Amino acid sequence: MRKLYMLAFALMVLLSMTMGALALESKTIYRQNGASASAEWSETVGNVDTYTYLSVFKTNDGTDIYTSICTYMEGSYSCKWGYKFTQESVFNIDNKLKSATLSDVQVDLYDWDTYTVETVTVKVVWTGVGDVTKGSYKSISKYGDYIGKYSDRSTFSEATATGSINDQELGTSDFGTLIKFKSAYMSMEK
Repeated sequence: MRKLYMLAFALMVLLSMTMGALALESKTIYRQNGASASAEWSETVGNVDTYTYLSVFKTNDGTDIYTSICTYMEGSYSCKWGYKFTQESVFNIDNKLKSATLSDVQVDLYDWDTYTVETVTVKVVWTGVGDVTKGSYKSISKYGDYIGKYSDRSTFSEATATGSINDQELGTSDFGTLIKFKSAYMSMEK
């Protein structure tokens, strides 16, 4: 009888280990460390207003660069948009958010009015301004046998930026931001 109990106990341990292994197989953890920076410039010449916007988003996978140039005049406007993803090291940011640089990078700008494409070279330098703000966020979602957990820690600073497009200086930006973040996502299905 004792052997029967020992066998049952061994089977229970083996079953629990198998179930634990199955649970681990359905568990996924994804971590992301990254940084971003953005800036906007405006210029008025006569009755023409031009707004230039640029943002950079760097993660473990690479760097996303987005830029737009919009021109407004009496009764009309036109915009060009550009996006580029690169795995080259073109964006660097200081850990304390004191500065950041986007080195020379070429971006294709699409003009949706004329259906033309123009390749431009963009370069930007950011300088952090004021205090650095820290923030964090956590969330848990449950649906049936599915559980998802997300957490994020970030630091933020306002910034000024100077830059150029095709060696034409943009001057000092109207506003800018610098952000560093660490995020983690875990999903588990029973």
